[in-house]
Amino acid sequence: MLSTAPATTRADNVPVPQPRPEHSTPAPPVPEEKPAVPAADAEKTVPAEKPTETPPVPVPPTPSAPPPTPATPPPPEPTPAPAPALAPAPPPPTPVEKEDPAAFEACTEELSTLGVEFKPLARINDGEGCGIDRPLGVTSLSSKVKLEPEATLRCDTALQLARMTRDMLEPAARLALPDKGPLTSVHHASAYVCRNRNGAEDGKISEHARGNAIDISSLEFEKGTVPMSIAKPEDSDLAAAFQRSLNAFACLYFRTVLSPGSDAAHQDHLHLDILERNGDFRYCR
Repeated sequence: MLSTAPATTRADNVPVPQPRPEHSTPAPPVPEEKPAVPAADAEKTVPAEKPTETPPVPVPPTPSAPPPTPATPPPPEPTPAPAPALAPAPPPPTPVEKEDPAAFEACTEELSTLGVEFKPLARINDGEGCGIDRPLGVTSLSSKVKLEPEATLRCDTALQLARMTRDMLEPAARLALPDKGPLTSVHHASAYVCRNRNGAEDGKISEHARGNAIDISSLEFEKGTVPMSIAKPEDSDLAAAFQRSLNAFACLYFRTVLSPGSDAAHQDHLHLDILERNGDFRYCR
């Protein structure tokens, strides 16, 4: 009879299976221990406790001194007013005009023919353009008509006045003023005088200052004197007609005629002069 007990096997010859290694996370490396810090060093490294400080009381900031006020600059000097524009200087005065010897001789010869009484005077040069190169002292305009007072004139001025007296003045007076009788004298208020026009302080020199002008103030007749007067166009008597005629025919002999009333400076006399203008232009008022 077979035994049912298992056969005995030697335990020494049976291989024992090795346990399988478990897959596990490797343990972290153990840090190396540092050497112990000596006590003295430990005291040094341990920070001491800071004492509790009382926070400072905030001190208000001291206001800084204001910056110094800059010195007030002096007020700027006033801008000077622009100088007024200077008036253009007047042209230099014309020097005393030289008389042409031949023309002067011819003039004096005609004066003598007309019966004019005159005498040569010394040359006049009063400066500023005033003067006459060869002045004459005239005392009559014909053998019958005196010039009063004596007038200092250029020969040409005296000649035109003598011609006008002979040709126009005496005949017109006989027609307009028959009751006055013949003309005996011509009275003047001004002949040569060194001054500006109309006696002004400045401006152009007068033709009187060159011996070229004469101012008639009145006419003397055998039976009375007739003053120069303002003759209006509406005045219809013979005296006014005579004055208007005299004002008109004087312009045939003189280049400037300013009749009585022509302006403020000529109210009571008849201004006559021989100022030459371009084209023989005449100015008669």
